[in-house]
This record gives sequence, structure tokens and C-alpha cells, in this order.
Amino acid sequence: MKRIIKLAIGILLLVLVAPTFANENANASDREHFPVKEQQDSADKMYWEVDVAFLLTYRKIIIPDIVEREKKISAAINLSGGFYYKDFFVEAAPLSGRPFTIGYSLFSDESQQVNLITESLFFKLDEDSQESGNMLDGINERKSSMEVGVEYFSILKKNDIRLKLLHDGLNRHNGTIATFEISRPFFTKHFMLVPGIAVSYVDDNAADYYYGVSREEVRSFRPEYHAKGSVISTVRVYLERPLNDSWSIVASGKYSYFGEGIADSPLVQGREDNYSFNFGVLWTF
Repeated sequence: MKRIIKLAIGILLLVLVAPTFANENANASDREHFPVKEQQDSADKMYWEVDVAFLLTYRKIIIPDIVEREKKISAAINLSGGFYYKDFFVEAAPLSGRPFTIGYSLFSDESQQVNLITESLFFKLDEDSQESGNMLDGINERKSSMEVGVEYFSILKKNDIRLKLLHDGLNRHNGTIATFEISRPFFTKHFMLVPGIAVSYVDDNAADYYYGVSREEVRSFRPEYHAKGSVISTVRVYLERPLNDSWSIVASGKYSYFGEGIADSPLVQGREDNYSFNFGVLWTF
């Protein structure tokens, strides 16, 4: 835990007190792959962008045995981009921390936004999810949901700050998730660097639905467990080096640490963190 705190402090200092590294002439419109709604010359103008990343990835996930090539280098294709029309938008930038998001902007100016959004924050989990082992034998299906709520985004002294409060919109887990994110894009002549920190609180209902073990799911190797609300702390970094108008070299890394309410679950088998590292090329069209 100490190493996570030190790493988070280090990135926070980099984000907040390293202005000499940044290109002072950069502005919000330069952030091609950081998901911020474009300010259009006309309110009726439509804007869209699609990026395809061809990646080599190395990762560890919080629940063992459900990814066959965990902790091995594997190939992946990643889609990102956005569609914007009037106050409606659809966007995704998973390498820099933005999941697939559908939203409607209630208020927007050059430095801040208030949006109604929906995202899917949890993946489906059932007995068929495991690629190896038997820890998930006999568990009930945990369905993914669509979390719905409000998002506030602001640019403060070149830092991008995002607050989200979301609740289960499909009555799957009936839980609430609150998230605070801060990141800072740094622009140089040759590349863009975006380090960031995120802290999320997953309440009792959501944590227990996905990580708890009910009485009927108890086995000799899996005791009953009621997961409690937990904090998930994440540090991430995204790097992009343009080669021309269409192609860029990209790299990203993410590390997340899970609170005891999730980390003590029998389903995670003693794990308390996950991470992913990606390297590849990005095609923009």
C-alpha cells in the first residue's frame, strides 16, 4: 500500500507542479484524444472521430482465471473516438481512462461542462467466464448494467477535473458509484503525455453484487462473503507520438488498488490490485 501512496503522490506532483514541461500554447482544442466535447463554431454542427489502436498488451485483472492470456503479452484492437451533435455525444477513450459513454450536455462553456451520462462500469461474470480453475463453479450470473447519473467536468489551471455520481439504471445491482478524476495533458513539439489519478467509491450494493458470495454459492473452496463498500484508487498515464496526420505511436499504463471490501472477497483469491500496459500504433480517420 505504501508504494501505491508514493506513486500517487508522485503523479499528483507531476500533474500539478510541472508546468515547465508543458507547451504553454496548448489549449483544449489540441486535445484530440482526450475526451472533451469539441467547442463548435455552430451549435448545429456535427463532429465525429474514430481511432483504431493496434496494441500489444500485458495485464493482470482482479478476478483470476477469467482471462486465458493474463500476465502474457497478447495482441488487441482498441476502438476510441467520439460523435457530437448539438448537446448529444457518444465518446470513448479507454487508453486514457474514458469508458464508452453516452451523454447529454446540460451546460457547457470553454472551461466546464455538466452532463447527464450513462456508462457500463462492470463486466458480466458467471461460471462460463473462467478460462481455467474452478473458483467460479456454481456462482450465479452477475449481469453488467448501465450506470446513469451526472458528470461535472472542468479545466482548472490546465488540470482536467472530472466528478461523476452514477447509479444502476437497470436495477441489476442497485448500487451507486462516485468518482473523482484529475489529469493534466502535457504537449511538446513531438508528443502528448497525460498522467492522471482517479478515486472511486463503490457502495455496498454494487460491491456485494459483483464480489459477494451468497449462501447458495458456498462451496468447500468458497465461503460465504458479503462485500462492503470499497475505494478503488487508480493511477494511469497515456503517451501519444504522432507520425503523420493519420498514424501515431501510443503507450499507456494503469494500476488500480482495491479496498478491503473487494480485496477480501473469495472470488479475487487474495488479489488487491490490477494493472495493464499497452503499446502500439493508433490510426485516426
